[in-house]
Amino acid sequence: MKNSLISLILVLCAVMPAFGQSTGKTYEFRNGLWFNGEGFTENTWFVVNGLLSKKAPETVDSIIDLSGHWVVPPFADANCFSIADNPNAENVLDFYMNEGVFYLQIIGNTQEGREAVSQMLENPIKPDATFSNGGITCSLGYPFLKYEGPANGIKNPANWGAEYDRLKLSQKSLGNGYWFIDNKDALNANWKKILAQKPDFISINLLDVANNGGKEGKGLSKEMAKMIVKKAHKSKLRVVAYAETANDLRLGISLKVDGFANLPGYNWDGTGDGSKYELKNDDLKKLAKKKIPVVTLFSHSQTVAGRKDAKEANAELLKKMFDSGVNIVMGSDDPQRTIRSELNYWYSLGVMDNLKVLKVLCENTPNAIYPKRKIAKFANGYEANFLVLGSDPIQNLLKARIAVFKVKQGEIIK
Repeated sequence: MKNSLISLILVLCAVMPAFGQSTGKTYEFRNGLWFNGEGFTENTWFVVNGLLSKKAPETVDSIIDLSGHWVVPPFADANCFSIADNPNAENVLDFYMNEGVFYLQIIGNTQEGREAVSQMLENPIKPDATFSNGGITCSLGYPFLKYEGPANGIKNPANWGAEYDRLKLSQKSLGNGYWFIDNKDALNANWKKILAQKPDFISINLLDVANNGGKEGKGLSKEMAKMIVKKAHKSKLRVVAYAETANDLRLGISLKVDGFANLPGYNWDGTGDGSKYELKNDDLKKLAKKKIPVVTLFSHSQTVAGRKDAKEANAELLKKMFDSGVNIVMGSDDPQRTIRSELNYWYSLGVMDNLKVLKVLCENTPNAIYPKRKIAKFANGYEANFLVLGSDPIQNLLKARIAVFKVKQGEIIK
């Protein structure tokens, strides 16, 4: 394998255009082991106009012998919080590409943050991204402080509490990082403004709705959540919801949201009554039946003091979710990191089925972000986006982050 790897690299050096340069070349990739959702099969694929084809074109510009290397669709992050409004965005985008992450779902951003990142994403060797823009909540609800603090020059969250009285009167990021929707009139008055910012999807906050819906520091009321989901779907926009409790998740299911950005209790500190965060088998069955994408964010429990049994609870729930057929997707929700922390944490739980997790990375998550694009599998007419790996990811999934080379939109990236 070592000799074949050296030979493959030499072939690539001969056929590759300048880094990221689009040539419109046709390629034949032969003798590769291609992921089919259940394992790997030896196959030959052609790339024509950036798309996959089983039929050979009249002219093939370059033949690349993959020499038995493993080929998988690229990975994705369905809760990316590390590039929008981040001065280090360029480096983080490179981290994502280096780890084979081609698709990002940005849940929450300012217009300025989106514009800055969008300019970077125009480079073909950067990931593709969707943006929700501002999170929709109640007056002074989450994520109000998350954006209002930095807008007033207070970047450290530890200082927001002391400045709260001033920040709640400021509201510099209202209609940008967040929207306050408390009633039907406010929704009607703001909806055209929300659409004018061209969101790729809508982000809402369901934070203990039954007891605190519409209250300061929390999120939407049940009535407003229902209206927003209905309006979003009428505008052909997906809705992704944050949920604090199990009842919030159940509400989201009943409202027909299109995804959950987290699992209830993902940042619970282990004190008080934890039963309100527990998902029942019936909840998992409903999620599986409706195929609703769910981000776990299990790795967040590592930073919550006092939660002694977090790992055991996470391991049990992750196994139940897989066994129930829940549409689990990968997400980080980390201001500086990629999906690496979440993936490593899953691995540490000791219940990880590499094949199932590989499907989460390269099938479930990309499809959750771009449900209408022809990606995440190898089929005629699908986008020629893939990673060529030096080892079998089903045997060692953590090595899947290290690719021999990548192909994006039919162009080879070293």
